[in-house]
Amino acid sequence: MTHNLQHQRGFSLLELMSVLVIFGLLLGFGIPQYQHYALTQKLRGTSENLVQTIQLQRSRAMATGQNVTLNFNTAAPAGWTVLSGGRQNQMTLPRDITYASANPTSLIIDRFGRMNASGLVVFQNRTGALDTVSVELSGLALIR
Repeated sequence: MTHNLQHQRGFSLLELMSVLVIFGLLLGFGIPQYQHYALTQKLRGTSENLVQTIQLQRSRAMATGQNVTLNFNTAAPAGWTVLSGGRQNQMTLPRDITYASANPTSLIIDRFGRMNASGLVVFQNRTGALDTVSVELSGLALIR
């Protein structure tokens, strides 16, 4: 009696389980690293957003000849408010981002693009990482 052997195609249960275990391990190690990366990028994005806001408002003050006031709201909801020409624009900080410090809590940009004071604004994420925005008297804003 002869047996007719046919080749079967597909994966065995053992091969499938091995792949799933390896995939699960890679995913388990990757998710915390991704979350840390996302928090770091959110912190950097908040600092860049503030610098761009300062640059835009400086240009607006020079173009209109009117002073622009920038208030840092450290109480909830944390963020900053731009006051110019009777208009008010408020920006809130993203979730998991807070002020570590904002000194001074208010800056005025004059019609020549200069600030009334230099200052430092320090943002912090929930892991404790810090990002600092430095504002010079000349109106230059930098991330340090």
